Amino acid sequence: AATNSAKIITEKSGSRQLSKGNWAPETHAAIQAVIEKNANQGKYVVFDFDNTSVINDVEEALLVYQIEHLAFKIAPDQMYDVLKTQIPGMKQQVGTNDAGKPVTCHGLATDITNDYKWLHENYEGFGGSQPLEKIYESKQYQDFAAKLRYMYTAIGDTFDASVSYPWVTYLFTGMTPDEVQKLAGESHRYWSKYGEFTEKKWVADLPGESGQISAKYLTGLTFTNELTDLYQTLMANGIDVYVCSASFIDVIKAAACDPYFGYNIPEDQVYAMRLKVDAQGKYLPEYDYDWGGKGKYAQTQAAGKSKVITGYIQPKYNGAGPLMVFGDSAGDYNMMTDYKDTQLGVIFNRYRKPSDPIHKLCMIAAENIGKENPKYVLQGRDNNTGNLISTQYSRMLGEKELVLVRPVS
Repeated sequence: AATNSAKIITEKSGSRQLSKGNWAPETHAAIQAVIEKNANQGKYVVFDFDNTSVINDVEEALLVYQIEHLAFKIAPDQMYDVLKTQIPGMKQQVGTNDAGKPVTCHGLATDITNDYKWLHENYEGFGGSQPLEKIYESKQYQDFAAKLRYMYTAIGDTFDASVSYPWVTYLFTGMTPDEVQKLAGESHRYWSKYGEFTEKKWVADLPGESGQISAKYLTGLTFTNELTDLYQTLMANGIDVYVCSASFIDVIKAAACDPYFGYNIPEDQVYAMRLKVDAQGKYLPEYDYDWGGKGKYAQTQAAGKSKVITGYIQPKYNGAGPLMVFGDSAGDYNMMTDYKDTQLGVIFNRYRKPSDPIHKLCMIAAENIGKENPKYVLQGRDNNTGNLISTQYSRMLGEKELVLVRPVS
């Protein structure tokens, strides 16, 4: 997907057309019409990144990569405190183990911390003597991997997004921004070349406090030609491109700003989760609400995305909202509906549940397929191949049937 990322744009400004690729024809036409109508008028668009600009989630992929490479700089005696950061109920049930017994964040964090201490004593990358291949065979590593990945999912399923979205970023504690961006770039390249879109599972069979735990994760990333072409087409037509993501800032910069992946936007046009740094420039497990000196840098999920757009992007455009917004889920609903200037919302179809606010926009989009000047449009994808498909319908992982909008039961 990255082979054409260094292509030079030779068209005159305002003349580049969006490639048809695997866009649904009506969706392609709607985007192209907005571009032609608004080229070179000092306007901007906003993209979500995970499951919008890329197929699958770069932050979740990095978590698996980080675990597989034991790429952590947290001191062993700090791990429990990092894991409990901002969790409102450490002893609240967040799931069940493989035996059906209750699991808490306290139990998970205790087991993960004990495993991490063993890994620090034994893995050569932490100062021990065993190579990573040998570490993989240990029950402590398998327990660490499964329970850390399970804890991430359990927090997201149990607590508000204001807890779950920043939580995974605290695992960068002790790293510098450059180290996180380098690690993320390695992960992005690895998963984009992985060649398999499937669900895999880790199983931990050390009892500990949580018992046996199984944790699932997805493999593969695609930085699709359609999206990299869209970014470049917008910029070639004098429309500025911003990313507003609930993933971590360095993780998004490693993809959106690296010419290798084909998006190649300026770093100051990326807004995402941020952490404070210590005197040595290393990340702390503390969200940076003061970034930019305004004391108003919201968590960049859901309504927080709109707050960041309003506070940091709109002032650059005389208070105007985004021309188009591209997203896929509840986290993008606010920024897709909050601005009178937004002419088009493009929703990448993940067959969301009716409980997801984006579902009602999907219904509007589905009802207006083929009609002129739609406010919202859908774009389908095949989760089994990691590609967009030329329809508004999508194919879910492990399924053959195409689906449009989930019915309200």
